[in-house]
Amino acid sequence: MKKIISALLSAAMAASLAVIPPAPAAGEVSGIDGVAVFGDSIAAGYGLDPEKEYNYGQIIGDYFDCAVENYAVSGDTTFDLLEVTKNLSDAQKKFIAGSDVVVISIGGNDLMNYASKKILDFAADNGFLNEGYTKNDIPQDPSIGDLLKYMNIDGEGGLADYASSGGLSAQLKLGRLLSDISSNLCYSNQNNEGYIDNVIIPNIKEAVSDIKAVNPDARIIIQSVYHPIQFSTEYTNENFPGDRYMLVGMIRLRFKEILEDFRTELNNISGIEVADILNEFTSLPEDADNTEQGNAYYFTDIQLSGEDRDFHPNQRGHLAIAAEILDTIGILHDDDGLMTEVYCSLKGEGRTVAYPHIALDTYKKVAGNFILGDVDFNMIVNGSDATAVLRDYTLISSDYPTMFSDLQNQMADMNKDGIINGSDATMLLRYYTYLSSGGTLSAEDYFKV
Repeated sequence: MKKIISALLSAAMAASLAVIPPAPAAGEVSGIDGVAVFGDSIAAGYGLDPEKEYNYGQIIGDYFDCAVENYAVSGDTTFDLLEVTKNLSDAQKKFIAGSDVVVISIGGNDLMNYASKKILDFAADNGFLNEGYTKNDIPQDPSIGDLLKYMNIDGEGGLADYASSGGLSAQLKLGRLLSDISSNLCYSNQNNEGYIDNVIIPNIKEAVSDIKAVNPDARIIIQSVYHPIQFSTEYTNENFPGDRYMLVGMIRLRFKEILEDFRTELNNISGIEVADILNEFTSLPEDADNTEQGNAYYFTDIQLSGEDRDFHPNQRGHLAIAAEILDTIGILHDDDGLMTEVYCSLKGEGRTVAYPHIALDTYKKVAGNFILGDVDFNMIVNGSDATAVLRDYTLISSDYPTMFSDLQNQMADMNKDGIINGSDATMLLRYYTYLSSGGTLSAEDYFKV
């Protein structure tokens, strides 16, 4: 068995230089006349290279072949959104009135600014501010940038040192700080201010009302906020040893509580639909253990170093957001445009098969163009697909779980028997060899399955 697998794997890798794309299926674009985008830096496409990368508004506009106007401003909070919706220009009102969909990304800065103020006050009270700053320098509504500017995080005697060397007392104090932030954001009672429920959500409702006054028939899609503190296991092990891992774990758990509460409150707003970006970026089953870290690091550049590090969505992130919004809208067709082009451009990274499963299935559902044997969903059946199936079959044969999503397994099941095994790998390699020699039949017609 091992010799057969090894031989097939070698053959597939040797054959993977040729690329034989089958013709894409044509699909009709359903009627969306316009999309208006509001919100913050996520919607604005902060961090993307405008010369070669696309924000999710552009991807959605291309998918529907419709006009898109993006009114998002980096750094905006729900208060800023209200300023925008209450002071719409005549041109903005005209475009919104003629649009079928309004997409809003908002709330993340409100949450982060609130948490930043609490953390900076704690830093000032415990001597963790950078040299030259005092509590009087802390803005009333600090941003993440302010947090990084004023607080000594990784330097000598900073917060990370405190978490690592302060023992149980430090852990308890940090735990109380994070609990206080979470409680005051999420709960409204005599002890907690319920900032989400009493401030953020009313602002969003009022902005929605302003938009509805211009176009009562518009579908309004609001995004949930993704979890920014999700790292790969390898990155965590390398960068957060010992008690630092404990601190990151506490932060991650509290952020999870806050962002899930915000998503719940969004879902309670009438007249809107929620695009669940939190779920897409995390890409873990709902019943996953709370200690699971999630996959947001794949959709952002949070694991890069220096000035390249960024928690904003990268090109993969904007593709995933576009797919989830399109899935929420639900008017789908086979795509042969920008969405597919962006996805296929990721192939050069050698990571498309590793694209997190929940987000990958959403992408493929929206992009369509299913091709039996195309397990990396780039509309090409080639040696990479055969290699991936062989690799996954080897894992399954050794009692490891599959690395494929449900949709990938369907594309890998060449004989349609519901099982991914050596027969499928052999058939896929045979089919690829046939395509490489000039064949044009689909896999279904070639094998008559």
